[in-house]
Amino acid sequence: MQAALQQQALEYAEAVSNLERVIEQLYAVPLARFTAERNASATALRKAGHRSDADRVQTLRKPSPTLWATNQLARTEDHRLGHFLDAVNQVRTTQLRDPRAASEAMQTQRADLDALVERAGRLLTNAGLQPSTASLRRISNTLLGAAVDRRFADDLRHGRLTEELPAPGFEVLTGLAPAPQLRLVRGKRPRGAEDSRQEERHAREEEEERRRRAEEAARLEREAAERLNAVGALERELGDAETRLADVRRRLREARAAAKNVARPVRQPDR
Repeated sequence: MQAALQQQALEYAEAVSNLERVIEQLYAVPLARFTAERNASATALRKAGHRSDADRVQTLRKPSPTLWATNQLARTEDHRLGHFLDAVNQVRTTQLRDPRAASEAMQTQRADLDALVERAGRLLTNAGLQPSTASLRRISNTLLGAAVDRRFADDLRHGRLTEELPAPGFEVLTGLAPAPQLRLVRGKRPRGAEDSRQEERHAREEEEERRRRAEEAARLEREAAERLNAVGALERELGDAETRLADVRRRLREARAAAKNVARPVRQPDR
């Protein structure tokens, strides 16, 4: 029984690994070929009897130009990307116990991040896409968001991220936890009735103030999350629009070239 379970586990791990390799290869192709390659991969998996894997591949959306460029960093800047991920992890683990080491890691992290974003921008340019400030910021956000989340860090390292990510909060990036609430510690010195009432009144006022601040912080956090989601949606729309614009420009160039060929006069033979 145990041997059968182990064999099933090995088969499952192999299937997952094969699917991950397919996704890695798919996100490595040029952006214009993504849809055709995805459909071909899904068809091949289905013919091989891997129906669930085929369905998974078929549901993959064409990446935005910024997500495509981010995934390419795993192939063109794998050493620097790994160094960046290690630096982010070091910042989080040393922030409290070794501030000096954390500060050095933070500087390394920033240098690596800037270099990776610049490289991603060049990849977009080489692909015929003009990177905007917004698109570069989305790449930076995705790099940071994946680096601090183990669910996405491995996908980033292997160039198979399937979605853009928001930038993490400062406390998440640095490994800091929210400060604990302070409590009023009453002394043991005997007090009169008036002192006791005044102390209780102060305690109630402090508790009410803490509750009010907590509610305000929660409200601001909800608003910030909503605005981040809205910004992310608009930036994704911008990425799609940039892709469509690039395609229209390409077709326009082809149409102009074809028009010139048609308009060119035919040379009459000499008599």
